[in-house]
Formats: sequence, structure tokens, C-alpha cells
Amino acid sequence: MLRNAAKPAGIVLLIVIVFMALGFRIDHPHYGVGSALGSAKSSLAIYKTGGTPTVGQKVIITVPGWPAASPALGIVRTVKGNDILVILGNDIRQVTPKQISGHLLAVVPFFGYLFGAVGL
Repeated sequence: MLRNAAKPAGIVLLIVIVFMALGFRIDHPHYGVGSALGSAKSSLAIYKTGGTPTVGQKVIITVPGWPAASPALGIVRTVKGNDILVILGNDIRQVTPKQISGHLLAVVPFFGYLFGAVGL
């Protein structure tokens, strides 16, 4: 019975390792813009690291001076060199490219509640 479960678990582990090597990540935002299916806090964000932020792009950031809200989900408002303004719901923050973890690919609604329940 254990052998039957080992093969699918090994395949899933291999897929996760390949995706992580390609720069894909999953995170649980603690703050930021929401969607029609709920707040950022109730979701999981799938994003890709790297790249240059562009205006209108949704990004995952580390909020400067507010570690309890990090990571946060925001929308890039302006880009001027190393000064990037990001909209975080009712808040606008200025960040640097180092504080941007990556750009958003997809949001998985409601699974953030499970991660929040266990303290992640």
C-alpha cells in the first residue's frame, strides 16, 4: 500500500522541484489588493521571480517598515528608475526592485484561510 502512494508522491515532488528551479513560487499574502473572490489574506498567490516591473503589473512585495504585512499583493502604479509606487488596496507604498519578490501569475482563492489557521 505504501508503494502505491510513493510513486505519485515522487512525481509531485519532482514537479515542485522543477517549478521552483524555473522561478515559480507560491506564497500567502498578508495584505494587499483583493479580488472578486475575497481579500488577499484569504488567497494563495502563484508568482514568478525576477523580471522588471511594469505599470499595471500585479506583484508580490515585502512592505518596507511593516513586516507583519509582508508579503503583500499590489499593483504597480509608476516606475521611475529604482523608485516604484505600488498600490496595496487603500495604501500606496514606495519600494525598490529588491523588495519585489516577483510578478503574479494566478490567485488561488480561499486556501489562504488554511495557511492563516496554522500561522503561515
